[in-house]
Amino acid sequence: MRPPPHRLLPHVREADILGRKAFEFLSKNHLDLSPDNFELVHAVMTGRDKALRADFLALPKPVGQAALSILAQRFLPRRPMVSALKTTSEQAVGALEDLRKLLEGGTVTVAGSSDDGEDPMAALDVQLETCLDALQAVCKLVTAEPVEVAGQDHLTAQLSFGLPGYSALVQRLDDVFKEGMPEEGLSLMLCRIEGLEPLSRSGLVKVSDYMKNTLARFTHRLIAKNDAAYWTAPDELGLLIGASSETYLAQLGEKVSRVVADAEAIARKSIKSMPKLACRFGCARTDRPVPVAQLYGAARQSLQRAELTESLVPVFTGVSLDASTLRRYEALYGRRHRG
Repeated sequence: MRPPPHRLLPHVREADILGRKAFEFLSKNHLDLSPDNFELVHAVMTGRDKALRADFLALPKPVGQAALSILAQRFLPRRPMVSALKTTSEQAVGALEDLRKLLEGGTVTVAGSSDDGEDPMAALDVQLETCLDALQAVCKLVTAEPVEVAGQDHLTAQLSFGLPGYSALVQRLDDVFKEGMPEEGLSLMLCRIEGLEPLSRSGLVKVSDYMKNTLARFTHRLIAKNDAAYWTAPDELGLLIGASSETYLAQLGEKVSRVVADAEAIARKSIKSMPKLACRFGCARTDRPVPVAQLYGAARQSLQRAELTESLVPVFTGVSLDASTLRRYEALYGRRHRG
């Protein structure tokens, strides 16, 4: 007898929980959200492979992508099927196209009787066309490349202006804490641009680049000289600000939202299918040195609350370093943070 549809079986519920935890681990540690990474972390959490779990726990913290890739090569099963299917399909397409050229050039002739009124050459051509269509469809399935939407070229006619990533933020925070805290405190404000990350998957990669370049270029005009901006995730802008005033930070968030809205309006003039974008902000503030992971984690939690409540203003969190927090991060990183 089947269980009610709204109730999950225990093993299904457990798999769902582990899957969510694996995704959360990859996101928090800024690791690639790839099938191999997900499968590896999920396998570690199940604990069935003792050697894998032991080697994973022995990795230096925080876990880096290079170390995770090495584990994946050692422990994940090889799956050459898709690659082999793609290669075979491409070879078959090439062979059939070569045959068609030979037939069209008269190098190869087709034997057949014309008594029934059917042209054997035309019949073969139809069969070749059918085979080519089928094989090309297989190639598309195994490559899964999005079709670029027309009308994007003019959006990229500008100088590229990128921003450093999460590792640069970590280094910058370490330097700030060594040099001394700003008098007005320190804030890490995260801005998630909802709808930005799916652009490249829907054939709008040039629009995505345009939005990121525009936001990066104008962000430097909005923040002070000693402040800095980073891409802490593909759709997440991190602003490290030497201030803690809610009014000032909220106004900064409004300016960032306005830049995104203006750039979106320009892109939408030529790309009618462009999805709607929205900015959400989460901010962590501190007046003393704290572990980088703690500051970022607090800002990320604030951002999640802003997303859940669809808040148009930043959600703020204060961060301090107590004994229990120090022990937890000391265990995570294997060293004591010196404030």
